[in-house]
Amino acid sequence: MTVSDGSAQYDRFAADYQRTKDAPLRRHVEAYSFMQSLGDVRELRVLDLACGDGYYSRLIRQAGAAHVTGIDISTQMIALAEAQEQSAPLGIEYRCADVTDLAADTAGELQSFDLASAAYLLHYATDESALRCMCASIANCLPSGGRLVAINENPMQPAAADPGYTQYGFNKQFAEPRSEGSTIEYMMVSGREMIRFDVRYYSAATYEAALRDAGFTDITWQPLRLSPDGITECGAEYWQAYLNNPPVVLLEARRA
Repeated sequence: MTVSDGSAQYDRFAADYQRTKDAPLRRHVEAYSFMQSLGDVRELRVLDLACGDGYYSRLIRQAGAAHVTGIDISTQMIALAEAQEQSAPLGIEYRCADVTDLAADTAGELQSFDLASAAYLLHYATDESALRCMCASIANCLPSGGRLVAINENPMQPAAADPGYTQYGFNKQFAEPRSEGSTIEYMMVSGREMIRFDVRYYSAATYEAALRDAGFTDITWQPLRLSPDGITECGAEYWQAYLNNPPVVLLEARRA
């Protein structure tokens, strides 16, 4: 995340946001899809970008990754991640840094990861220049053939007045008129608290151009998938509104 769109927002409600990870949607659609797309991580060095409280960092390490480094701009999120590491050590390294300039923030120590994971990162870029900086910074941490797997705002989603996600504990609203870099506001319920934060809209073409200019190829967009356990727990009908109009998608690319 960039400083202006990431740190201040998540520092305010880090603990409340952490609790949303227990929601069925997170477990049965988001986490299931993300881990499936990451694939076999055994013996890989993984850079988990926008790691937040370390939720995916831990899942990736538990799946057999040789080493995991989590990066986030929010000091409060990193504090939560480090507290988890202290209570149940997995050997994960966490750093507070700005993804737009990893080399400067980490004294050039981040190099040669096999895989970069990025759940909810690129759509925080404040403008197209920041988006390109993010992509270039990620590419610099990967070797030829290294992969980037991201969960990202769905640039193909129609800008409906009410997308209808309230039953899943959140909703979103597009700024009108929608344009490159325009705001998307999220409203998310955590216990009795309402969390509000903003991300940015970019077209698929803008994302792909930024990735290509950074040296990525094989860029693909994939829909999120529902786990069989999700149908067992909530029933197939419960998920239809989300799956028929997915707010986020999977984005994959490979370092040329």
